[in-house]
Amino acid sequence: MIVYENNYAIVDGYKFNKDKQTGYYLSTNKINGRRQRLHRYIYEKYYGKIPKGYDVHHIDHNKDNNDISNLKLVTAKEHKEIHARELTEEQRNKMRENMNLKARPKAIEWHKSKEGREWHKKQYEVSLANREPIEFTCLNCGKKFMHVRNANNKFCGNNCKSAYRRKLGVDNIERECIICGNKFTINKYHKRQTCDNCKRKKH
Repeated sequence: MIVYENNYAIVDGYKFNKDKQTGYYLSTNKINGRRQRLHRYIYEKYYGKIPKGYDVHHIDHNKDNNDISNLKLVTAKEHKEIHARELTEEQRNKMRENMNLKARPKAIEWHKSKEGREWHKKQYEVSLANREPIEFTCLNCGKKFMHVRNANNKFCGNNCKSAYRRKLGVDNIERECIICGNKFTINKYHKRQTCDNCKRKKH
């Protein structure tokens, strides 16, 4: 149970202060060797360590609601896309304006510099080395497989990638049973519209 008081929360004897800038709750002391955000602590309490490359998302977008039912594991890319959709057109235009006025000219200048040219040369050499297949271990089944080094070498195939996502509940959503009206959790790609109890009754 999480107890909220003003701008802090207490759970399992740990105190988490609310950051006024980000809205997230951060532990005042180290937990397992590091300071943790409350929503990540709660998720790991129920489901274990969060895999690298994944974030914990507040389903209702309310950072004050850190109940486990409101937390969902998503990839870092998916998380950015979710929050990008929340930006207003004015905010998007402001970001583009800042990029055009500040970031882009400086980036062009750096890439043309001696340091920039050296960086591109090193990246080219790295890309050549990465074309050689090396051995990896599938994150889902533990099978050894050969693959070139890239962002998609965590799994031996798409079946294991999908199985791993199902295991973590990455694609889980909440639906309302069309028979009894109760809420139930299911993979968003599954077409079933009834809860487990009503499904058994139908058969």
